[in-house]
Amino acid sequence: MARRLLILGAGGHGRAVADLAAACGFTLAGFTDRTAGGRDVVGTDDELPALAARLGIDAGVVGVGSTAIGRRPAIFERLGAARLDTPALLHPRATASPGTRLGPGSVVFAGSVVGVDVEIGVNVVLYSGAVVEHECRVGDHAWLSPGVVLSGGVTIEPGAFLGAGAVVVPGITIGRGAVVAAGAVVVSDVAPGATVLGVPARAREAAR
Repeated sequence: MARRLLILGAGGHGRAVADLAAACGFTLAGFTDRTAGGRDVVGTDDELPALAARLGIDAGVVGVGSTAIGRRPAIFERLGAARLDTPALLHPRATASPGTRLGPGSVVFAGSVVGVDVEIGVNVVLYSGAVVEHECRVGDHAWLSPGVVLSGGVTIEPGAFLGAGAVVVPGITIGRGAVVAAGAVVVSDVAPGATVLGVPARAREAAR
């Protein structure tokens, strides 16, 4: 019997995660949100333990999108507090090396490619068409938007965000909580908390 999965967040990203979960063989138990109401919303985030017991839910995944990326770690922690399993979701049409280490709660969408000796942390998002090549390290709660390319040996520290189509050349480190704008080409390390954009990518102030 398919496992019943609850998704925390009922917006567009949550709906995309639901589609991914179905492709992975899960049955959707519903969504939670900060306020009750809405299609398939079974309760609020604050009701999580009671909902899990009442609805017979044994697993959950964060479905809050990139506009609330700062809240994603705390939302993930709610799942642990409710004693719910946090499975990693790898789409059947994604390609991952057999040795890939994929952390709890991480989601890998269709068309993504994950190379050899890659480590992906907890609650990470790899959106459609992302490429993570050999020996990359992607830290907890990081977000890789559609079409991001990480060349070999890249380190993405926890909580970093990479916009659609961003490219990172080999050996680069993207610091904790940094933001790489869509379409940027990163050729040097990015400091923690910095925002970079352009080709080649530069800090926001320098790019003006």
